[in-house]
Amino acid sequence: MIYLKKSIHLVFALCLLAFAALQMNDPDPASWILFYLICTAVPLLALMNRPMKSVFWIALVICGITLGLYAEGAYNYYLHRNTEPLMQSMNPEKPYIEEAREFLGALIALVMIVVSHLLSRPQK
Repeated sequence: MIYLKKSIHLVFALCLLAFAALQMNDPDPASWILFYLICTAVPLLALMNRPMKSVFWIALVICGITLGLYAEGAYNYYLHRNTEPLMQSMNPEKPYIEEAREFLGALIALVMIVVSHLLSRPQK
């Protein structure tokens, strides 16, 4: 079971690092790279058997704030999902598409850090 947990932490850390690397072509790369690197710290510390609750809570709060900032755009995309593909180039007339992508990225990061945190808790 320990190898499965370690594998999950490793996959999550590598995915979040890949997400950070993909932000190089974003209009605001610094904030998103920092966001994903903070989130990467949670599974990375768990992988090294050094989970830190403070890092988890910081990442959780940042994810919550990000989700709140982009929730309206995600909802607007949800209303247009039948006519607008999510994977298209950025369009200044349709900012909700980019906001929906950013919302989904933050949601994926949130799931990964919560799962890593739960898996790294000591068994009773």
